[in-house]
Amino acid sequence: MTAPHHRYFVAWPDCSAPIVEVPGPVWRPELVPETRYPLAVLAEAQETIATPGLHFYLTKDADRLPEYGPHVVVVLIEEERCKIPAYARHIRAVIRDMQTYPFPGFRLHASMGSLEAVLLFEYLRDWMTHLRSRIRLARFNPGISRVTDQPRIFTIPLGYHSQKELPLVPMRERTLDSFFSGDVRSHFTRNDYRYWTSTSKIQARRQLWRALEQLPTSPSGADGAWKILRNEITTETAAADPAAFGGYSERMQQSRICLAPRGSVAETFRLFEGLRSGCLVMTNRLPPVPFLAGAPVVYVDHWKQLPALLRKYARDFDALEQASRASRRWWDEHCSEAVIGKQIADALNQL
Repeated sequence: MTAPHHRYFVAWPDCSAPIVEVPGPVWRPELVPETRYPLAVLAEAQETIATPGLHFYLTKDADRLPEYGPHVVVVLIEEERCKIPAYARHIRAVIRDMQTYPFPGFRLHASMGSLEAVLLFEYLRDWMTHLRSRIRLARFNPGISRVTDQPRIFTIPLGYHSQKELPLVPMRERTLDSFFSGDVRSHFTRNDYRYWTSTSKIQARRQLWRALEQLPTSPSGADGAWKILRNEITTETAAADPAAFGGYSERMQQSRICLAPRGSVAETFRLFEGLRSGCLVMTNRLPPVPFLAGAPVVYVDHWKQLPALLRKYARDFDALEQASRASRRWWDEHCSEAVIGKQIADALNQL
């Protein structure tokens, strides 16, 4: 069957930047890595989308578009504040890779601390942002009639960033208990409120980093030590040295356990990349969306739990092998490009 002729545009990070038309839903190195997984999903979807001539825009912009109408579909990437796009009633649909509604990200437990306080603040903040976006939605008028009275918004997984597709390695053959590379510092200036309130991303990563610093580690993993690599990489060092994350995919594939602390939102690339790599994923609380509800992950309320979790899981190779198969199966059945692409095609066809 010949695929309907659709067009694909990248407006990154927003529509004030030059609009780049790509010849098809295939990622290329000159495009930002954030578009790699959404484009792969669209590649799976395009064959079975019944409506011809759709224009797909991949962007972070929730405020405006170069065009509107029933032929326009937006893939809204990494919009973290739960905004409903202002233009949502003037286009065919919005596909987004983060949640439309705020998620608290924690459960009540005995040791409520600074992370939970920041999460509560962000939860209330994001509800205010979400409600303001609804007011803006009602007032938005680009000079054309509405396509729909109610926004049509479909949520997909965040997916992967720059991860390579590598063969799965059996758990007994993996050489690392785990590894973590990432930024654990705040880079906000004093005139930014986040300098004073911190962020859930920084709080969660600092918790993990302190736990990692206290663990006995060694290159061989002998005498009760753990084979865990850790590398603090800031935004500045990664920009100055693109090779700073070199070997990330290989390390993930060699790790039995993927440590996936939350970021600015509950979901992270690392979470999905760990599932895709067949790791046992340990992470903070996740929203109960269809592609995550029931996922075979280990929830962590505070990263001081890490030593006990390692003792429980890290050297039980039979259980780890089962966990590895469960993680990869979850990715294949709930998050893979083929599965999500079919869901998007079905959703667009039902409009």
